[in-house]
Amino acid sequence: MIDVKQVVQRAKDAAVEMLGEGSPTLEEIERESYKGIDVWSITLDLPNNVKSLSVLADPLQYKRFLIDAETSELVAMKLRELVAR
Repeated sequence: MIDVKQVVQRAKDAAVEMLGEGSPTLEEIERESYKGIDVWSITLDLPNNVKSLSVLADPLQYKRFLIDAETSELVAMKLRELVAR
């Protein structure tokens, strides 16, 4: 089993590699099951494309990275929906 610090770094590396984002920030860490696999769910905040935002839009987007708890393989990346404020 991998260390939680390694899992967070794996998620940040995946965000930079796949999305081209410079400095994602950790928001949440959870342990869950995804399609029968034990995973870490790491939520990161990433800057939205400021040029295409309306005044009311959140300047950040939130992504969940599901990392296999045994192998540290990236299993999925999902958009983290926010609850209405």
